[in-house]
Amino acid sequence: MSNKHIKYNLLYVLVTMIMCSCSNTKFLAGDQLLYTGRKTIIISDSAKFSDINAKQTIESVTAYQPNNSLAGKRLLPPLGLWIYNYMKPKEGKKPGWLFRTFSKEPVLVSKVEPHLRSQKLKSELFGNGYFHSRVWSEIDTSRRNRHKAKINYNIKPGQPFRYHEISFDPPVDEVDSIISSVQKDLMIKPNDIFSLETVKSEAKRISSQVLEKGYFYFTPNHVKWTADTNHIPYKIDLRIGTNDELMQNAGRKFFIGNITARIINSTDINDQYLAEDTIIFNGINIISRGMSLKPEVLARSIYFRKGECYSALKHRQTLSHLNSYGVFRFINLQYIPDTDTSFNKMDALMDLTLMKNISLDLESNVVTKSTGFAGPGFEAKLAHGNLSKAANRLQLKLNGGIEWQINGNSNSTLGQVSYNVGVSTSLTFPKLIKPAKLFNSDSFNLPQTSLTAGFDFLNKIQYYRMSSLNLGFGYQWKKPDKITHVFYPLWFNSVDLLKTTPEFDSILNENPYIRKSFEEQFIAGMKYDFIYDNSTSGKRNGFYFQAGISSSGNLIDIVKTATSKDEERPYSIGRNIYSQFMKFTTDIRYYRKLQDKSLVFRFYSGLGIPYSNSVVMPYVEQFYSGGSNSIRAFIARSLGPGSLKPDETSDIIDQTGDIKLEGNMEYRFRLSKVLHGALFVDAGNIWLLRPDVNRPGAEFHFNTFADQLYMGTGFGLRFDFSFFVLRTDLGFPLRTAYLIEDSNWVRKTRDIVGGTTFNLAIGYPF
Repeated sequence: MSNKHIKYNLLYVLVTMIMCSCSNTKFLAGDQLLYTGRKTIIISDSAKFSDINAKQTIESVTAYQPNNSLAGKRLLPPLGLWIYNYMKPKEGKKPGWLFRTFSKEPVLVSKVEPHLRSQKLKSELFGNGYFHSRVWSEIDTSRRNRHKAKINYNIKPGQPFRYHEISFDPPVDEVDSIISSVQKDLMIKPNDIFSLETVKSEAKRISSQVLEKGYFYFTPNHVKWTADTNHIPYKIDLRIGTNDELMQNAGRKFFIGNITARIINSTDINDQYLAEDTIIFNGINIISRGMSLKPEVLARSIYFRKGECYSALKHRQTLSHLNSYGVFRFINLQYIPDTDTSFNKMDALMDLTLMKNISLDLESNVVTKSTGFAGPGFEAKLAHGNLSKAANRLQLKLNGGIEWQINGNSNSTLGQVSYNVGVSTSLTFPKLIKPAKLFNSDSFNLPQTSLTAGFDFLNKIQYYRMSSLNLGFGYQWKKPDKITHVFYPLWFNSVDLLKTTPEFDSILNENPYIRKSFEEQFIAGMKYDFIYDNSTSGKRNGFYFQAGISSSGNLIDIVKTATSKDEERPYSIGRNIYSQFMKFTTDIRYYRKLQDKSLVFRFYSGLGIPYSNSVVMPYVEQFYSGGSNSIRAFIARSLGPGSLKPDETSDIIDQTGDIKLEGNMEYRFRLSKVLHGALFVDAGNIWLLRPDVNRPGAEFHFNTFADQLYMGTGFGLRFDFSFFVLRTDLGFPLRTAYLIEDSNWVRKTRDIVGGTTFNLAIGYPF
């Protein structure tokens, strides 16, 4: 045996001895047992037990994470428990950062409470239709260590009860009629297994429909469910009606009385003697010390009027619209019933506290690149949130960055430093401003109209000096609440190369495809985005879907074609060749939340199609892959297109394409209140739509694209400081689109470690 193997074996034995000597159970008191996980779940007649909901309930109730667990399984070594036992500070001393961040108290069997957990499971099974179930637990102590134990759960579910006949009380009043009207949409059907959760959900849905008709005090408790199990064994005759004993006020239909909105300025506290003004506008009493908000703006956000019956929907719409203005710090909306009970009226009272009009936000970051460049970036936003007292938001943004080369020197004629600076402004109106009545916007929720303008200047060392000008006019609205529409009927972006270097000129001369992508950067068109998002609803399953379409040059081309019959394509406007293309994007995300953990899946696709006046997509509209929000094991813009191997000796400018496919999976878990962790796998690439003789293998083909996927994995830490999230990701390459020693897979450890990429970013990747 070689000396090297002897050293490794001795090191292994030494580490094993240290781990064994650091026993965690020696800190336990006499009868305390360290919980090491759930051992088995024994279900009698399991072959006949096929109820998925009941199985999920059993899994959920009996699951309890032991120390140092992953996906419910205990992993060794239990680092957090070791830190708790061996680094616990002495009494009176403050714990260190390592202890506060990573220590985990021992999970004891007494903390798991298997007996109470069994009782809870029996109750949950009752709620799932198993009225005669039996559940008990057994503690299985380890033979090797009497202070360690697992838990066995034994379940005899019995036969479930199913619905037989479902009926409704005969209608006596309007409330009964509303309840009876839901019969056709009832989620409970004959022969379904009884589910208490479904009953609660249906009671909530029924009560919301009654509430919407003006019955302000009606709640799910006022829906009466009568179940009869005596007629047929294991069958339930269900009858739905109202709980007469609780009705009283719940049976009264309320109408809106006086509507009063009191606007409170932040300076009112210091100026208590300033008289309040009261005006009546569109039936609304507006009280304010100096009119800080135009009456018509406030009235537009209040969806109910005097004399109308109460509506929970209009209540929510009012709060949502008021919040969308972004001018109120606090919003308090309450209803005060008339003291005379013979009048079913409620006065609506709103207290609206304004925030300061002027705000300033500053952000900074640090950019590093594998090409040897590094430098800081910044962004400053100055905004007025209540321009013209109409909740119009005027924003001025200044951003920029500077990069210098840490290793190596440049002989560029553009200097030794790369930098960019940009200024942009936007004016947002909280309504839709449209020429004439092109479309009916009365039913739109939270409408906005935006005017944007921006100018950017970029000096890219070794390559070019570039400027760009962009203008836009667009709309945004919601219909319904979880769906957002963003439509820009006018969008303009013009990019000009001011100066280039000989090195950059040589690249353009060698590749006409890249040259044209920089020449044809006069973009004038429209774009539309459809967004569905319920990921922030707090539910266990979250979903996000975005689909976008944009076009450029179509209207211009119609005019130029009619007036330029003697000219040859590509047509120009002034000195600029205008771009003509269609671009499609989709972004699909699924969030699965599990207590303090979550799984996130994402799929992104993009397609750009140049035509008529263009043979390539403009450079600024092409897709790229890699980076902190893409495939994190590779640096931004370094992948593809297709199986093309990147030139690692240059600062990348041409790793863009017309097609993009990308998939991501991330497992997120909490380590402490501030610190969160993540494990991820990313895959994807970009391709060209048409062949390029200078870049073989870059074109997309259905039969080869799967073999041209890049893949990476890694882990990261997220520091959640409430007001922002600082994210660090360490990515390792697993697969490349090009061959490395006759294989696409990265098989050598030195290639994986050598290709490690560190990402520093703000916010979650998706």
